[in-house]
Amino acid sequence: MTADRLTELLEETSADVTPPAFAATAWATARRVRRRRQVLATVAAFAAVIAVTVPLRGRDRDDIRPAPPAPVPSVPVPSARVVAVRGVDVVPPAPVLRPVSPLPADFTIPAGAPELSGHPVDRAVAVVQERDPESADRSMRPLHVLDAAGKWVRIDVGDLVRTHDGGGNEADPLRSTSLSPDGRRVAVPQPEALVVIDLPAAKAHRIPVLGLNEQVMWSGDAIVLVGQGAAGVVRVDWAAATVSPEPAAMSAWHGGGSAVASGDIAELIGAEGGRKVRVWRPGDARPVREVPVGFGLIKPVGYGVSEWYGPAVPDGTGRVAAAAWGDYAPAEGPRYLGGVQMLTVVNTASGLVDRLLDLGMERGKSCCRALDWIGDDALLLQTDLEGLITWHVRTGEITRVTTGPVRATVSIRLP
Repeated sequence: MTADRLTELLEETSADVTPPAFAATAWATARRVRRRRQVLATVAAFAAVIAVTVPLRGRDRDDIRPAPPAPVPSVPVPSARVVAVRGVDVVPPAPVLRPVSPLPADFTIPAGAPELSGHPVDRAVAVVQERDPESADRSMRPLHVLDAAGKWVRIDVGDLVRTHDGGGNEADPLRSTSLSPDGRRVAVPQPEALVVIDLPAAKAHRIPVLGLNEQVMWSGDAIVLVGQGAAGVVRVDWAAATVSPEPAAMSAWHGGGSAVASGDIAELIGAEGGRKVRVWRPGDARPVREVPVGFGLIKPVGYGVSEWYGPAVPDGTGRVAAAAWGDYAPAEGPRYLGGVQMLTVVNTASGLVDRLLDLGMERGKSCCRALDWIGDDALLLQTDLEGLITWHVRTGEITRVTTGPVRATVSIRLP
């Protein structure tokens, strides 16, 4: 059993666990002091708030590296502290429900959905694998696709199993990057293989790929880049059933792929001395560019990224969106180091964070994920508490797509 695989198992079972809050009283006191200062400008003294340094949280289940120490009790971060900060948004207590067609508002897979072998799908907008972190049953759950008309179909081809490492630790194989850009194929990593399910043909293609494969991303609609953990991928032409080495030392863990064949692929990485965005062109051994990540107008108010997790989803115009753990360390007041969960939008040319969604600290580990862009300025996200939401990165508006949490791994490609 490797430390990497043990981490994945731990993260899968604890993904929905919300850390307890131990300092509600302290924060209530701090808010009363803040109001008193606004009314009585001559009052110089105010109640002190204990500054808490929060260690990094556990890794994302898709980012299986050695697990950090267990977190210590942390002070919850009031969302009010970021409402007026330029370039930073928060999720409102009750976002307006605004469904995105053809995604269903309840996102419930009906019992007895027809099988793909008898009901081919011309184009899917979503692939879903349900999960129940509270269940002791770790058997392989079926994959379902949602077609462009809003109908569910169960995938019954491919003979899929859970991914696993040499120590026997297992994980569900569907990834948020599994659905092809055109919505017609689903790439599923498998031990010693890649399975590509051709939805219009209702047929599964199994291509031998050495290793215990766990990550996939698309380069156009014909090539799947398959990764196993560290930097480095192999190229799989699913139709020709050929496998070849990829010179670019990119990571399938933090890259989001490209809708264009051989298009540039960006990844957000942690590196000694800072955080970086690295852009690769498939076939080239050296990156096209590597620039440090900066916060521009956001930086003076104390935000920083500790580590990204999950894929960097491209918008096709030079921006990527990715989830992260981060810091909030203003010039005055409490400091929160590594414990704030956030979504970031990063310009891959300048390295600047264009917009940030502060999700606070009262969520499950690796709570959230960017799924797809809707038009030029809206992101579709999955969060542990709300389900699917949209975040308009120009106006900051946040709306709810589903009526509740979605207990599933989801891969979405909207028309």
